[in-house]
Amino acid sequence: MRNHAGFSGVPTTNLKVNMFNNKTVFAGTLSDQFRTSSNWRKAQAKRFTHDTRNAKAAQRLLELESQIVIPDNVWETLARLASDSACLAAISETNRDVGFRKHPADFAAWLENLHSNLTGV
Repeated sequence: MRNHAGFSGVPTTNLKVNMFNNKTVFAGTLSDQFRTSSNWRKAQAKRFTHDTRNAKAAQRLLELESQIVIPDNVWETLARLASDSACLAAISETNRDVGFRKHPADFAAWLENLHSNLTGV
């Protein structure tokens, strides 16, 4: 059993599945993921200088990160989906779409895209 820092005795696999049962933790994870995805897009922009979408997507991801607010009524709908083990992959997929397949106007629109990725709808 691997332990996660600060979670002595909690198996890492259970932590990954259950970490999104808390709205504050989920919002913090989203923030981290937006910054990670933005950094990845910046690296892609350096690698593919002819494709300006990467630099624009990197900036847009940081803008979305600055808008993170999850209303309680939205969390009530999202909480069940967020506790699914596929949630982290869906967040990554939703971020990869920004500036390429999807152009969310704001964080609320990004959350709708995440919801679609989690539900397949």
